[in-house]
Amino acid sequence: MAARLAIPALAVACAITAVAASTSPVAVGPTGYGGASGTADAADALAGLGLVLSGAVAWTQTRTRILGLLAMLAGLAWLAPDWEGWVGAPSLVRSLGAAIWPFFLPLILHLSLGLPTGRLGTRAARFAVATVYALAAAISLGSALFRDPFLDAYCWRTCSDNAFLIHADPGVASALGEIWTRAALVMGAAVVVIGAWRLAKATAPARRVLLPTLVPVVVAALATIGYAIALLRDPLEDPDETGFAAIFFARSLSAFALALGIMWSVLRVRQGRSSVARLAVELAGAPPAGALRDGLASALGDPGLEVYYWLPDSGRYVTADGAPAPAPTPGNGRAVTPITRGGRTLAVVSHDAALLDGRELEYEIGSAARLAIDNERLQAEVLAQLDDLRSSRARIVEAGDAERRRLERNLHDGAQQRLIAVSYDLRMARAAAETEGDHELGSLASRATNKVDGALTELRELAEGIYPAILTEAGLATAVATLADGAPLPVELGELTRDRYPAAVERTAYYTLEEAIHDAAARGASFATAAASRAGDRLVVTVDDDGADRNTQLVDVADRVGALGGTMDLAAKRLRAELPCA
Repeated sequence: MAARLAIPALAVACAITAVAASTSPVAVGPTGYGGASGTADAADALAGLGLVLSGAVAWTQTRTRILGLLAMLAGLAWLAPDWEGWVGAPSLVRSLGAAIWPFFLPLILHLSLGLPTGRLGTRAARFAVATVYALAAAISLGSALFRDPFLDAYCWRTCSDNAFLIHADPGVASALGEIWTRAALVMGAAVVVIGAWRLAKATAPARRVLLPTLVPVVVAALATIGYAIALLRDPLEDPDETGFAAIFFARSLSAFALALGIMWSVLRVRQGRSSVARLAVELAGAPPAGALRDGLASALGDPGLEVYYWLPDSGRYVTADGAPAPAPTPGNGRAVTPITRGGRTLAVVSHDAALLDGRELEYEIGSAARLAIDNERLQAEVLAQLDDLRSSRARIVEAGDAERRRLERNLHDGAQQRLIAVSYDLRMARAAAETEGDHELGSLASRATNKVDGALTELRELAEGIYPAILTEAGLATAVATLADGAPLPVELGELTRDRYPAAVERTAYYTLEEAIHDAAARGASFATAAASRAGDRLVVTVDDDGADRNTQLVDVADRVGALGGTMDLAAKRLRAELPCA
């Protein structure tokens, strides 16, 4: 713990020293913006100390440790010009200040790519940050070795000796300064583009996390662009000049806003961890299915959060309601955190990567909560098995209907067509016999024709009973109307929906009505009332009659309805079935 606190303590001490140096009385003009006025001095101190202190607080949290280090370094780099302008300080201290100040902008670029944790997620980001750090190091080293403040026409801080000077070369020093100024333009523009791009592509929860820190970073980059443009127009920097002073205040305020944003991020992380810890306590009871997902989504403020349960026996993932789900993978701003118990994976949580570190999420979910999660996983497994059973029943019904359809088509296209051909030939034979005066043969042909026509009628009825072709061709309403016309008792039709539905839904509704009507006739009913209407995402089928009380359960109908995930309510003289049709 002592070693962990040593770094922030040292950073805070250095920052306080720099602030004290900027406010020390001088006999000449200002050697830094902090010495130009009391307001500028306060802005300078708030920016530098704010970054260092917020970074020190962020350093204490595992998730934001890198962010804290970057903020402390950025604060020290911000205060480096105060060391450089420290009147009466050792030459080494002023020279170190001059060497450190170029690193402020690379640190801002690093923050723009690494927020909210400071970690760089892609190889391209790491390469870009390494490149600007290398450029800053080259500029800093070159200036330290070749810049003599006495020979710098634009030097305005404490232009004393350079402790690192090995060879004074004003041309090289001037070229390095101009290169860095132009590089600052490019880096500032890059930070603005990166910030805008990250905010645009972020999810709503991630945007809420990024706004307090990324917006100040973008404003700081814009102020840096203005600063670089001002230096290109007038290399003689003057803290008393209105333009330079305004840019300094803009940079100071953005740096202080960044410090406040970092503090807010640390508090948000702590709040998120506390919320997850409280949820873990709640989960230690007997939570209902889906409690983990809903609780985590609420605790983290991520409505897109999903929990997937691993079923080792079937080797797949399912959601809390048992629905199959593809294996979750990280990417596109999403993180995947496994939740384990005893070395076994219970579930994985897919959440916004900007909201909470996966290791912290798993740590905050205690052992008691893992037991509850294991129970919820078992519930999900049972629901998945029920879903598999329902799907299997649906496939069986579908296969049966397909076979009935095939038989109906075979009867229609095979035996029925041949009987029609035979009936035609018999009519031709009867006509020929009557023409030739063979009345006996004509009578035989006529009787045969009648028998064939009767067989055709019976065959049509058989085919229609096997599978009503009109249902596929004209829809449920027309098919039910035809069913009522041929019913064994009068059928009064109520509301009949004219909408078309999935084939399995229409077939089940039709057979439900058909079976209920025939059951009513078998119970001695004098009439029946049938209806099929839509109610939201369900198709409601009802049949009422005045027959004797029902003493059968219509198991076949219940199986068909249940295979589609519907429900059936069977009373003494009423049947009501609801079929999902969305």
